[in-house]
Amino acid sequence: MTDLVQILVSGLTVGSVIALVAFGYNLVFASTRIVNFAQGSMLVVAGYIAFAVTRAGVPIWGALAISVLASLVVGVVVEIVAIKPLGRFDPSTNVGWILTTFGVGLIAIDLIKKTVGAEARPLPALAHSIFGWRVAKVSGVAITVPEVVLVVSAVLIVVGLDVLQTRTALGRAFRAVAEDRQIAGLMGINTELTVMITFALAGALAAIGAVLIAPLQFVKLDLGVNLGIQAFIAAVLGGLGSTRGAIVGGYVIGFTSAIVSTITSEGGSWGPVVVFGVFLLVLVVRPAGIFGSPAVEKV
Repeated sequence: MTDLVQILVSGLTVGSVIALVAFGYNLVFASTRIVNFAQGSMLVVAGYIAFAVTRAGVPIWGALAISVLASLVVGVVVEIVAIKPLGRFDPSTNVGWILTTFGVGLIAIDLIKKTVGAEARPLPALAHSIFGWRVAKVSGVAITVPEVVLVVSAVLIVVGLDVLQTRTALGRAFRAVAEDRQIAGLMGINTELTVMITFALAGALAAIGAVLIAPLQFVKLDLGVNLGIQAFIAAVLGGLGSTRGAIVGGYVIGFTSAIVSTITSEGGSWGPVVVFGVFLLVLVVRPAGIFGSPAVEKV
């Protein structure tokens, strides 16, 4: 019973963070057919911004708001620096965006090293108690307030953004731009602004993810690489461009890692192997991912 509770708690917390970052990947891909490989780096930048703000004496909720606003700007800067110089192009044939987004992410990490430093930084929790409740133990496994806040916040944010993408005019604009940018422009959609908004929202998601995970793990430079890779796998596993796919992919990886870590004494070394095994198995059965739509070539 203890192992089952441990798997549930670990799977939900890790899966929620991965789902948030994966949603950022899918949000950009859904409107541009581009994978923003700077997404993990944006999370690190947001975390260090929040740390710098709290060190200046701002409460954590204020730091979260400032970090989200700053990350909106960072997302826009990534789009301006990494995507706009490529001009109008077909993402399926001109893959220069792979190098530009990855390069911008590396530059962002180096800037953090030069300005804030490379040391791991702590952040306080958004809440230390909920109506007086601080911690509960189920079969010997501690469940803390930061873990509950992380899971609940991630689910609410992802569901809210899914509704935004599927049931609003802005979401329809995202899909129209992804389908055919030129025709979307002729229909009166500001395609450049739409793409910029998706990058800005992806930046905001990175900031929220950084502040939510920081009480459980310090903000550190390799966090962006580790979470970025896992979230990319989750996005592909669930289906690139699918909002529901990001959620399912994130929790599949979260629970897979939790199961391996719990049942084996060397879970840290076997976890990535099993995750990649599950990833390859799903893609063999569903090459487009669990919720992905196979590409149709018109002739």
